[in-house]
Amino acid sequence: MDENAPNGMENSPKGGKRAPKIVAKLFGTTWKSALFTPSHGKNCLLSRLLPGWAACAVRVTGWLSLPLYPIFCLFFLDYMNFGKLAKMEVFWAEHPLSALYETLVILVLFAGLLLLLRRGALAAGTMGIVSVIFGYINFMKLKLNGDPFQPHDFSMAGQVRELSEFISGDLPRWFYLGLAVMVLWVLFLALSGTNLPLRWTVRFPFLMAGALVIFSAYSTPEKANARLTRYNMNFFDAALQTSNYNANGFVGAFTVNLLMNRTEPPEGYSEARVRELLEGYNAVEQTEEDYDVIVVLSESFFDVRTLPGVEFSENPLKNYDEIIKRPGAYSGYIFTTATSGGTVRPEFEILTGLSTDYLHDVASPYEFVTAPVEGYVSNYKNAGYRTVALHPYIGSFYRRDKAYPLLGFDEFLDIDGVSAIVEPEYKRGLVSDRTTFEAIKYELENAGGPIFLEAITMQNHQPFDKLPEEDIEIAVSSEALSGADLDAVTTYTQGLADADRMLRDLVDYIDTRERPTVLLFYGDHLPNLGDAYTKTGAITGANALEDLEYKYSTPFVIYTNTAAGSDMLPSKTGNRVSDYYLLEIIARMTGFHETPYMSLLNELHGKVPFYNVRLWPMEVTEDVARLCEIHKLITYDRLLGKRWSTGS
Repeated sequence: MDENAPNGMENSPKGGKRAPKIVAKLFGTTWKSALFTPSHGKNCLLSRLLPGWAACAVRVTGWLSLPLYPIFCLFFLDYMNFGKLAKMEVFWAEHPLSALYETLVILVLFAGLLLLLRRGALAAGTMGIVSVIFGYINFMKLKLNGDPFQPHDFSMAGQVRELSEFISGDLPRWFYLGLAVMVLWVLFLALSGTNLPLRWTVRFPFLMAGALVIFSAYSTPEKANARLTRYNMNFFDAALQTSNYNANGFVGAFTVNLLMNRTEPPEGYSEARVRELLEGYNAVEQTEEDYDVIVVLSESFFDVRTLPGVEFSENPLKNYDEIIKRPGAYSGYIFTTATSGGTVRPEFEILTGLSTDYLHDVASPYEFVTAPVEGYVSNYKNAGYRTVALHPYIGSFYRRDKAYPLLGFDEFLDIDGVSAIVEPEYKRGLVSDRTTFEAIKYELENAGGPIFLEAITMQNHQPFDKLPEEDIEIAVSSEALSGADLDAVTTYTQGLADADRMLRDLVDYIDTRERPTVLLFYGDHLPNLGDAYTKTGAITGANALEDLEYKYSTPFVIYTNTAAGSDMLPSKTGNRVSDYYLLEIIARMTGFHETPYMSLLNELHGKVPFYNVRLWPMEVTEDVARLCEIHKLITYDRLLGKRWSTGS
């Protein structure tokens, strides 16, 4: 269409009557001429390349294909979300209303782009670029840590380079074909001149009116939830993003997250209710001398020997096996809300005693830490401990540099801080576990008093790309694995052996110290080993809860050089606990000061040793329901609420 046509009018293909002037001024042309005039529009190349009748046929085809283009983009996004065509078919069969909702959303978005940009090719190109970027990020984030791409992830946009370093692996089979189809389709729309025959004076009011109607329809959580419910969708889906994206598709789930981008106060949240929850739970004064406390998050620490049928030339966890038998050791498995990535979630829960279950599945729960948060770290700080965190990586990653002081840390040593006290050694381009051990040792020997120290290792972080033969100390074999999967397990195993040596070095060093010292050494999540879990049968899908317990549990060791006992762990080995209990367990082992909330956690542990929302369909008993309510209210209160639970 030519918006600058003389007098705002166009002739019909046969040179018939002119459109009424009032219509021409508003619309700039007629739909008939936009569709059928071969020479219409100075940007239409087809009028110069094809006969008139052929140009008309192509233009009609372009217009007919225009509404199909956003549906193809939706198809592409869901394909990148599910990874396989067969899974998409299951989604459409089992959730037809969600698929319908997705379709309506994508069509409305495209209509808005068309009204805004006028040119069909420009609107299609814009939607195509966004679809490719969102689809790619979603697929890679699922590979990185098992979580899909969500609106809150835009807060990590400045750390794309760092995140990309942890990604490896192939894209879905039909990714490039889908990309090629989009590009060719946009070119076809550009050549066919599918430009909306409406002046901006008409398009913009339509666009604003449509936006106003949509805003009004979804202006409150109640309205939004009512409309989602019509399509068997609701806000509860977003409590666990994997189920959200599986049940609602990418566009549907992303829309649900946009509509609930505010964390509303949980039902029943009030000062009276919070104080009632803590009523009867008093602070417990310290009964023993000060213990130095070391907390080591060992990146991806996991018993790789649990992969069925995988054999090793030597035991990669021989030190772990020996240490858990020592008098001063307690061990078992912790349950976290992370798998294959997402270190920051168990880290946050362990340091605070709070739960990420009731927060949006954001890139980092530290996004909610904008004021001082009472937790285990602040408890040690208030008792006169020096509180130190060290992590040989970029300090701003996951907003640790902003959140750590608010949690109660006196000092945070990132890669620059660690490099200033020890000479860093690198393996696979990451700071070695040996370096982290030396930094821990340096801080302990220069503490000048009791110290609480958290360390996060980096050496065994993904991606686990194939190693040169000379770097392989432990050979790995498996009939079920080959290619990239076997390479990933082999590479991971070499790093695991180094983590095992670090554990030995820490325990041996602690035994030489005169000061009473306690160590918590744990894995944050399972490593990202591609399809190794399913190919070996470690995760079968036959028993949903059994699979989830495997996916979301990692080993832990608590070790003291005083052989202190524990009244919260029923046995020396094989214990199963949620991560948010761990520092309460250590506080009771060492006779340290406890807050009322910690005393409440102690009671809850006796009734519900482990639970989180990702372990659904674990039975929700009355005690589990109480734990969930307490965690929901206290977590909200301390991060986003009035902080009534802190007594301040």
